[in-house]
Amino acid sequence: MTKTKIFYGWWIVAAGVLIMSILHPLITTNWGLYVKPVTKSMGFSRSEFGIISTIVYGVTVFLSPYLGKWLAQKNTQLIQALSIVGLAASYASFSLGQNIIHFYICAVFMGVFSIGAIALPISIVLTNWFVKKRGLAISIALAGSGVGGAIISPIMTRVIQNYGWRISYLIFGAAMLIIALPMVLVMKKSPETMGLKAYGADEAVAVVEKATLPKIEYNLTLKEARKNNFFWIYLFGIFALSFVGFGSLSQFAAFVADHHGAVFAASILSIFLIIVTLGKISLGWIYDKFGSKVGTLYICIVFALSFVCMLYPNSKPLMYITAILYGLGICTGTVCPPIITSSMFGTKYYGEIYGYVNLSVYLGAAISVPALAAIYDKTGSYQSAWLLCIVLTLLSLISLLYSDIKCMRLKRN
Repeated sequence: MTKTKIFYGWWIVAAGVLIMSILHPLITTNWGLYVKPVTKSMGFSRSEFGIISTIVYGVTVFLSPYLGKWLAQKNTQLIQALSIVGLAASYASFSLGQNIIHFYICAVFMGVFSIGAIALPISIVLTNWFVKKRGLAISIALAGSGVGGAIISPIMTRVIQNYGWRISYLIFGAAMLIIALPMVLVMKKSPETMGLKAYGADEAVAVVEKATLPKIEYNLTLKEARKNNFFWIYLFGIFALSFVGFGSLSQFAAFVADHHGAVFAASILSIFLIIVTLGKISLGWIYDKFGSKVGTLYICIVFALSFVCMLYPNSKPLMYITAILYGLGICTGTVCPPIITSSMFGTKYYGEIYGYVNLSVYLGAAISVPALAAIYDKTGSYQSAWLLCIVLTLLSLISLLYSDIKCMRLKRN
């Protein structure tokens, strides 16, 4: 009786889960837990504190095209390891902040190192390792952010309440190093470096009708992609979706806490993050099973419905429904860009093209966080912000479906 050896790519997926579980929620999902204690302690407005995220994402906008190319062509493991060390140090440095300028300086460094540490290298590496079940592999790895966020949320809330937000920054900065850095050793750049083939490479033709990949993979160079109008429409769709996802996520915990208190907000955040985990895995499966158009249509409609629920914040039962719908919908920000990009443009020049996709992701994030915070500061409510999110989600859906259809038509020609 022979033992079936586990394909090495699944170990990379497991490493990606752990990296995402600690790094991603600390600078996105759970960052919102600092909004109220830091602004109250330091006397900042929420929009001033929101500029921290704008700086992080703004730095990412400028560096993503270069980092995408470097990660694809250079020593991916070394770049990711150095980035994780820098990210941990810059995160911990927030504990020393004495005024808003100090926070902004720390944010610059956090933005620089976050690009090469988290989702970008994971998606590039997994795209190299998987042909079959690529959507599932990427979504499982990225789902780590939900698992980690759900675990971190109550712990961070207690740490902040009992020891203060400064100690919290130090503790979780150290956790970044302890958990994420050793995982880089597993992140081998491609199967060829180990004398292996990508998962399902020999079966690619047989699974054409069930996968999102075309029979003959359509590999556009970045130069070729930029000549097609659907490429820019696609980038707008990703931008709009990221605007909604990152902007709302930065305010979600504070939004719930405003109406129902910090303890209830932490419990809702934990439920939401558990749903995120299931949502990412299921979304990857949907993309693999039904294709990019069906997957995008499903997730954008669910996301829009979550904001409809947020228009009625005083109902606790409705907040639980919101946590479920929002937990499913927020998967758009991490799962959709890498899967749709590889499906539309192929894998050969994925790193270069995804650098621009990542630019669109973080441009949306950079603008959205202070924009939604400013809406709250001016109106004292998130109602207008959630209405804006509904409109942009629907515009994103139209843009992504249009660009996907145009790209498929080009492939047929």
